[in-house]
Amino acid sequence: MAKGRPFEFPDPDDRSANEPAIIVKTTQILGLYNQAHPEEPMSRVVQSVQDWFVQEAHNENWSDAEFAGSECILRNNDIKKHK
Repeated sequence: MAKGRPFEFPDPDDRSANEPAIIVKTTQILGLYNQAHPEEPMSRVVQSVQDWFVQEAHNENWSDAEFAGSECILRNNDIKKHK
């Protein structure tokens, strides 16, 4: 079976002062989790997946990661506004 492209964690440096946040959808969260945990794949965003994703977000230098249901809002608060 052919595999698609691997999931990539969103890059906080791709954010701008006008758009400092991104919503990560369930499909991408589960794709990233399952890539990192092929021995125990998940089909739902349960608490252990949320905990892992928030930790990974901080490891990737996101300022904040907050779940709303099974989606996650990532924020980069370190963007400088250009004058």
